[in-house]
Amino acid sequence: MSAFGRRLGLRAAAGDLALLDVALTHDSYAHEKSRKNAPAPSNERLEFLGDAVLGHAVSRVLYERFPDESEGSLSRRRAALVSRQALALTATRLGAGALLLLGKGEAAAGGEHRPSILAAVFEALVGAVYLSEGFDAAAAFVEREHLAHAPVPVHADPKTALQEYAQARFKHAPTYAVTSEAGPAHAKAFTVAVSVGGDVLGTGTGPTKKQAQAEAAAQALNALPRRSRRRGTDLST
Repeated sequence: MSAFGRRLGLRAAAGDLALLDVALTHDSYAHEKSRKNAPAPSNERLEFLGDAVLGHAVSRVLYERFPDESEGSLSRRRAALVSRQALALTATRLGAGALLLLGKGEAAAGGEHRPSILAAVFEALVGAVYLSEGFDAAAAFVEREHLAHAPVPVHADPKTALQEYAQARFKHAPTYAVTSEAGPAHAKAFTVAVSVGGDVLGTGTGPTKKQAQAEAAAQALNALPRRSRRRGTDLST
């Protein structure tokens, strides 16, 4: 654990090791160890904090690296970099899975290899570094151990990017609904609204439902960072 902490940039003091222990504790393990009047901590709170720190760190790097790109383009790049798959790969490369504390059922089911669990652990580790060493150290950890090994993506398909971003940030898949359909059969115009967590974040119009969905997804990607700031889940303010 001390060696793992040093790799993260921690000083390996007792408080740091305690944070690491929590960051590597899945709620299934915490539930098994909890007593009636003494609930055991899990990494869920650190995951919440690390999610915000990670978003800020990645946003800053992209902002500086691509000075001529629009907000939509930067949002799509960020969505791919903070996706569950990308974070899980980094957690695996760090060897976090071998250090995970899992409940018996989760361990038997191979939880140390589940992308959702690994992605959450990486976010929790970012949160631990932030609490111990501050934002600059946490951002340096993200750049060194994640961004340096994850190629900055090219412009992703808006629907795919929105799917990954929404799942990573809000644990909700986007939903699409046709709100209007006009014009003759040979010249249809579809209008589609896309929602995340019950909030309509974008609308798009096109000659096919697929094109309208893509336009709506691109608009939603622009709206999601502002939604995060309003809800207080992004440290970029």
